Amino acid sequence: MYSKLAFRNMRRSLKDYAIYFLTLIFSVCLFYIFNSIESQKAMLNLDEISENAFKSVTMVMGIASVFITFILAFLIIYANNYLVKRRKKELGIYMVLGMDRSNIAKVLFMETLLIGIISLGFGLALGVFASQGLSIVTAKMFEVNLKSFEFIFSSNAAIKAILSFGGIYIIVALFNTTSIKRIRLINLLNASKKSESVKIKNIWISVIIFMISVICIGAAYYIMLKYGINKLDSKVLISVILGAIGTVLFFMSLSGFLLKVLQNSKRIYLKELNMFLLRQINSKVNTTFVSMSFICLMLFISICTLSGGLQINKALNEEIKDLTPHNVCIYSYRGSDFYNVLEENKFDFSKYTDEYHYYHTYTDNLKYSGFIGTDSDDIMKNYYPIATDQNIPIMKLSDFNKELSLIGENPVTLNKDQYLVNSDIVDLLKPIENVLKDNKKIVIGGKTLAPANYKVIDKTFCNSVIKNNCSTIVVDDTIINNQPIYNSFLNFDLKNKESSLEDSLRSDLDKIISAAPDGTFFYATDKDIKGGSQGMAVSMAYLALYLGLIFIIASAAVLAIQQLSESDDNIERYNLLRKIGVDNKTIYKSIFKQIGIYFLLPLILAIIHSIVGLKISMAIVKMFGSGSKISDLICISGAFLVIVYGGYFLATYLAAKNIVRNRV
Repeated sequence: MYSKLAFRNMRRSLKDYAIYFLTLIFSVCLFYIFNSIESQKAMLNLDEISENAFKSVTMVMGIASVFITFILAFLIIYANNYLVKRRKKELGIYMVLGMDRSNIAKVLFMETLLIGIISLGFGLALGVFASQGLSIVTAKMFEVNLKSFEFIFSSNAAIKAILSFGGIYIIVALFNTTSIKRIRLINLLNASKKSESVKIKNIWISVIIFMISVICIGAAYYIMLKYGINKLDSKVLISVILGAIGTVLFFMSLSGFLLKVLQNSKRIYLKELNMFLLRQINSKVNTTFVSMSFICLMLFISICTLSGGLQINKALNEEIKDLTPHNVCIYSYRGSDFYNVLEENKFDFSKYTDEYHYYHTYTDNLKYSGFIGTDSDDIMKNYYPIATDQNIPIMKLSDFNKELSLIGENPVTLNKDQYLVNSDIVDLLKPIENVLKDNKKIVIGGKTLAPANYKVIDKTFCNSVIKNNCSTIVVDDTIINNQPIYNSFLNFDLKNKESSLEDSLRSDLDKIISAAPDGTFFYATDKDIKGGSQGMAVSMAYLALYLGLIFIIASAAVLAIQQLSESDDNIERYNLLRKIGVDNKTIYKSIFKQIGIYFLLPLILAIIHSIVGLKISMAIVKMFGSGSKISDLICISGAFLVIVYGGYFLATYLAAKNIVRNRV
């Protein structure tokens, strides 16, 4: 009997709350897809470097999945709590008819188990088929060919999904059992008559709190834009705290503020069902401001994650050629003169290359504040060496020309009283050129130098995953006289591209590094950089899609469940409207407006937050490459929001309309 009752209740719940059921299916599907990436390796022609990069992608996805599990657990438990609240009167009737709490808990447990089994089954089936298409995307990102297409089933991903979601459903079932055993019968029967307590009853208090929230959010924007995120210091923490507090206060007071504003406009306030609508929104937003705040912040993170992650992927792929000017780069960022270490260990350069170049950069206590000034362009403050006012590296003209020669560029000339600037960060070229146009003079080695021209040379000389040369000052060799070594580099190309030669080189260098004091020097081959960039690019793209989609789905699902519960709770109010002569068209229009406003409120503030967030994202993206305009970034996130978030809005409206039509 109990199993029949559980099955009937589940079927009825799925009819009214299909959105919740579909959310579970899509969550399981996404979880499986992004955990099945490792199994796709069997279809790809990967070399050793790409295979290592592929392993890093699967590791990142595994770590992300742990975080995603907690997000989905919150979503499922939160949504389940709403569904149980809606059914309190029904559960109370069961108790009146003689069913004890333990049997009610047993029915709820069976319902949860049935929903879990069905959603897991459908989700895994959908995920298995959808993951086949991801193999093609993965092959394109790694720039490899598919060996041959074959149907892949990842037992590892399936087991992870079953364990993760199975654990969540068990927690939900235990939560339902515990909550039912503690609830009194009178509370169950009167649940539908209880109104949620309004936190702020005085509208003028709402207006004051709203103004405070705007000030907090504005202050957070100002601090973030002024100081950037180059240093994770107290300023960044203060900005984050102010933004979070401002967001919570914004939703706590917004409904009361809007009610006060629109009450002053009788033409709008008294039109159709706007008075009823505004009161509904005021009551609901006022009592759910915490969840609205979290939804807003999740949407903000989604927008920035999707845009930033996909653009970093694009930047890394576009800049990989510039980031690998040589087959091999040996370097030290501690001022170590490691060439002597190589000689002492009898490293045979002739075995690997016909030509190499070893050089230093130096320091003469010329800091960025003494070059670009303290009132530099705000964009420059997003870069750590500039923000922390570090010394600017100095390079000899002869070394600079030798490096230009190695990469096939023409040499440059320079007088003894002149200097040039080399920087490989696109974002900084124009600001530095503006400084040079002012004929900025600097002092190095006790001599005053003027710019040789007003153009910044944009060249990368050392293999690196990202471009990190904010500025290097190039001077005549005679200027360098006993200045301390800043960094050391040794660059060369291999005699041939045979893998055995590179393997031998790695073996020799690894032995010397292991015997030398820790941190003496390191090396990076072009294959290392390409593999690292490839792995990072794919990881960023998949992580952006994974987190972004899950956050959008979680946000939209919570809003949908809340609005469907609200529609069900308001059946008596809609009945009353029908009795006083309001037609169905006007009621449906009011429902559309209410759900639309409810979905738009967190989205609008999230987009405003994102305008500032994307400015920061662009600065990070440009460290990896050229990046894109903010408009391009917004378009990427906008497409996902329209499809997923907009789809949830439309489905919620249709479901709410159906509830009202069938019961009014």
